[in-house]
Amino acid sequence: MTTDRADVRDMLVVHEAFRQSYTRLPELVRQVEPGNVARAEVVAGHAQLIEEFLHLHHKGEDELLWPKLLERAGDRLGDAVTLLERQHEDIAALLTESSKLLTAWRAAPGREQAEQLADSLERLGTLLSEHLAIEERDVLPIVPEYVTAKEWHDLGDHAINALPKNKLPIVFGMLASLADEQVVKLMLSTAPLVPRLIMPVLGPKAYARHARKVYGATA
Repeated sequence: MTTDRADVRDMLVVHEAFRQSYTRLPELVRQVEPGNVARAEVVAGHAQLIEEFLHLHHKGEDELLWPKLLERAGDRLGDAVTLLERQHEDIAALLTESSKLLTAWRAAPGREQAEQLADSLERLGTLLSEHLAIEERDVLPIVPEYVTAKEWHDLGDHAINALPKNKLPIVFGMLASLADEQVVKLMLSTAPLVPRLIMPVLGPKAYARHARKVYGATA
């Protein structure tokens, strides 16, 4: 692959981060003792961060990736992209549902509220896993034929730049924990010099602190 074409390995890391997060979130919610507002705040804060990152990730695809693929490769990818777009709508509806349940549970973490939230997160995780598998099987292998490296980096930057600045080290650290050294360099390749130099140090430390708070000894 020439360097002017999209390198989709960073997207695979993002997908794995979403898979792992939504696999663990339902049980994290269920483990919070009723009335433990402090612990609910920690878990809810983590869930909200993943929720926001997922929303931005899909918004970027809707605006910057799917239109290009439909225009340039509609004969090859049209059916798959249409399905993925439809699943984005279904995932967005589940995100809205789980977000409302998260707000209610965060304020008053009872057993019934926890179970409703955990059930919603499980349904979201199931649909998301199906969606990511289709994307990885039917679309990502072909993307480099139709999308340039700059266009691909613009897609990644869309989500990262829209996240709260104080959350960027946590998200980068989470992704770096799942990536090899080459992919970490790929993720940072279009960043300004200072973030490119400090994020490989700052990010893992920030995520390690975050993960200990969220997952405890299993971080």
